[in-house]
Amino acid sequence: MQSADLPQSFGQWVLRCTVDDGQLEPYHFQHLRLSMPTLQDGQALVRVRLINIHSATRLRIARRSIAIGETDPNNYALGEVVLSRDPAFAVGAVVACQAGWQEYQVISSRDLPVGFSEPSAVVKALNRTNSPWTYAFRSSIASMWPPHTLMEVLGTSGMTAWFGMREYGPLMPRDAVAVAATTGSVGSIVAQLAKAAGCRVVGFAGGPERCEWVLDTLRIDGCLDYKSTSLVTDIRAAFPEGIDVFSDGVGGSLTELVTRCMNRHGRIFSYGSAAAAYASRLDAPSSKKPSMRVAFGLTEAVDTLLQKRNIKSGAWTVDKFYHERLTAEDDLSRLMLMGMLHPNGNVIRGFEHLPKAIVDLYRFPRAGKLQVAFE
Repeated sequence: MQSADLPQSFGQWVLRCTVDDGQLEPYHFQHLRLSMPTLQDGQALVRVRLINIHSATRLRIARRSIAIGETDPNNYALGEVVLSRDPAFAVGAVVACQAGWQEYQVISSRDLPVGFSEPSAVVKALNRTNSPWTYAFRSSIASMWPPHTLMEVLGTSGMTAWFGMREYGPLMPRDAVAVAATTGSVGSIVAQLAKAAGCRVVGFAGGPERCEWVLDTLRIDGCLDYKSTSLVTDIRAAFPEGIDVFSDGVGGSLTELVTRCMNRHGRIFSYGSAAAAYASRLDAPSSKKPSMRVAFGLTEAVDTLLQKRNIKSGAWTVDKFYHERLTAEDDLSRLMLMGMLHPNGNVIRGFEHLPKAIVDLYRFPRAGKLQVAFE
């Protein structure tokens, strides 16, 4: 099944060669032209409009989860259905899906997610697919927000922030909230959600310029430079009455430092390990894979502190709650319409710039979600 309106071929980036010590360069990528596929029953063809660049991309490359000569199928992408032989996807629908580094992607409602476990029956019924990441946006939502907002605030970043604050809240106006990785895609949204709830919010960022961005852009109450030699003193000065809620996307030593300043009956929401993902050199993978809690900074030492102070904690990926995705979309949309939540995506335009965008993510960390728009 082909259309005269479609090109005969499309572009794809693949991994050209192995990466040593995580020192990723543009020459590690190779550009190919592929013939447009012929759809089978139960498939749809999506023109990819935008791809989110995830902090774990370099880890997947360095640890050879992506074979030489192959693309990375694990990306979270947004596109438009241009041909369909799958009743779950109408032509013209705006869809979220997993996609390679390529301009067109074949999807199917029957496909399981790449790199994640099979979702619950409730999520399957909601999405009409077998993947938490593959679904058509409601037309009202798709027409209301541009692609970069759909993929950031109404995508995995916003959903992680929204469900994290709900599950490890509730946020109360009296709460003192610490937000690690405040310049990141999830942290920047968490900080705004906490401020919208009336909390006192202090973030963490790497360096004076990034702290200035946090204060100017997110309008929260303070920002601490985690590179400071007086960080422990700075934390106690910023939270004289202790910390009630800690949103942690960093892991590493910062997790234990902040935990030591938390109040009894506090809450920790752990969703990532940026300290490892953005390290200048990558450690060789261990023969024993750590649990998600340990990988996200909730080590044995931290768990001991949590138990002594009766602090609620958790580490999970957001698809656990995707049966309530529409509720989160509605509330995040409401907050944006009220001016209480603002997108902070960083969009690089042009499919040809994808390799450099991935490489620069680790050299020049940008505020907000890094996205590549194929325009």
